[in-house]
Amino acid sequence: MRFTPIKFQMPLASGGIALMAFNYLHFAIPNAKDPMTVRDMLSANMTPFQSGLNWLLIALMLVLSVFTVCHIPPYLAQWFKWRKDTAAYSKFMADSPPALATGCIPFASLAMTSLVVLAPLAFFIPAIASNMQTLMLPGLILFGLLWAGLFRYTFTILKMWLVHPTEVEKLHFVWLLDAFSFGVVSLMGASIAAQSANAAIASIAAFGALLSVVFGLLLLTAKLVYLVFLQLRAGALSGKSFQPAYFLVVPMSCLFGFSIHKLASYLHAHFAFDMQFGLFASLVIPYAVAIGWGLFCIYLLWEYLTKDFRKIGFAAPQWSMI
Repeated sequence: MRFTPIKFQMPLASGGIALMAFNYLHFAIPNAKDPMTVRDMLSANMTPFQSGLNWLLIALMLVLSVFTVCHIPPYLAQWFKWRKDTAAYSKFMADSPPALATGCIPFASLAMTSLVVLAPLAFFIPAIASNMQTLMLPGLILFGLLWAGLFRYTFTILKMWLVHPTEVEKLHFVWLLDAFSFGVVSLMGASIAAQSANAAIASIAAFGALLSVVFGLLLLTAKLVYLVFLQLRAGALSGKSFQPAYFLVVPMSCLFGFSIHKLASYLHAHFAFDMQFGLFASLVIPYAVAIGWGLFCIYLLWEYLTKDFRKIGFAAPQWSMI
């Protein structure tokens, strides 16, 4: 099968679900330490229902974490080989803006895999949990590489769109994948800032995460407003294969919200700022937006979800529904 960057969506999605399970367990397991490990689950006093549900999530988290980590090396090898193929890469760079936005997905997928290592895998492997601070510097270096690579690629395609304007008919919600990628990379940097005990490492990560959060939110706002305007003017939904991409706003709201939450935790830990309201608002507001947009998408795409989803073939934007 011919390689395309969108293939990185598979470990990205599986890593995202594993991280969701970890975040739930962090609040569901009584008296869990930081970093949380499977020992906290073994020593927790829970009802049979709570225990059964949590062990089910732990099993799911383990399978998806292993799946994510195992798929990254072969995809990376394919990515580097594809980048060296001048003809294939030039053909890709001549495609439509939504297709070019998929080139950001490898950066997001690598950032998500790093988050899986620092959280779900650390839950199962005590050696990772006990050496978490040792991993902060390598994590910061990787974050810096992904941050710089994502910004460089984004500015490259932004310049192309400005120099060679595209037909608006080719634009759809897949065009938001670059903003989505900034959300994942921001969460990686903000997580390092919140977890690192080293003030220098935490400050550098926080500064990089803040820049990517601001830029990502500006990019998301500008593109979303323009896409909604085009949608209203067209008076019709995108093609059926692209309709699941409407759900992309849901994870982006959560990603940027969690990033801001982690940055608030960094300010509280390193500068003793009173961030109680910020910690609360950075979770409640993004989740309210996510739930509202999700319900709106279900209403908007009801015909697609009930009649077309099981009939049409697989399309990459369907990952957005995860």
